[in-house]
Amino acid sequence: MDVDTDERPTSLRERRQQRTRRELVDAVLAVVASAGLAETTIDRISAESGISRGTVYAHFPGGRDELLRAAYARLGRQLVGRTREAVLAAGDWRGRIVAHARAMFDLAGDPRIGHFYNVSGPTLIVDGAERGIGSGASVVSIREALERAREAGEVDPGVDAEAAAVLLVGALREAAIGVAAGTMDPRRAYVSFARLVEGFAAR
Repeated sequence: MDVDTDERPTSLRERRQQRTRRELVDAVLAVVASAGLAETTIDRISAESGISRGTVYAHFPGGRDELLRAAYARLGRQLVGRTREAVLAAGDWRGRIVAHARAMFDLAGDPRIGHFYNVSGPTLIVDGAERGIGSGASVVSIREALERAREAGEVDPGVDAEAAAVLLVGALREAAIGVAAGTMDPRRAYVSFARLVEGFAAR
C-alpha cells in the first residue's frame, strides 16, 4: 500500500518549528502595524515575540528580508481566503468579480497593514513566490467568472476573459495603492470598479 508522504503526521519538533515561525510572523505584522516598516527590525521582532535573536535567525536565516517576505505572503494568502469566501457568497457573475474589489480595498484601507501590503511591501519584494499571491489568484478567479458568464450569454461574446481579468486586477492593484496611500476613497473606487465590470455585460 502506497503512503502519501504529505499525509504523514508532523512530529512534535516540526509542530514547534511551525509554531515558532507563526509567532515570528505574527510579531512582524504587529511591529509593522504599531511602528511602521522602518522600525521593523530584528531587535523589535525579537522583543515583540519574546524569541531570542539567535532563534529568529535559526528559523529565518535571511533575517529581516525573509521575515518580511513571510509576512507579506501571509497577508496575500489571507486576502485570497477572504476573497474566495466573498466570491462564493455572491449571487451572480458581477458580484463574483466585484467581491475582489471589496476584499482588496478592505485590506488596503487597514491603517495598520494596508500600506505595507500595497505600497511598501511590493517595493521590497520584487520577485519570488511571495509576490503576486493575491493578484494571481484574482486573475484566475475573475477569468473563470467571465468565461462562465460568457458561456451563459450574460457577458459579451467578444470579451477576452484572460486579458480582461489581467486588466481588471491591474486596475484593482492601482486603486488599492491609492486607498492605502490615502489618495483614493475606497467607496468611490468600489463603485467605479463595479461600473467598469458592468461594461462586460451582454447587450
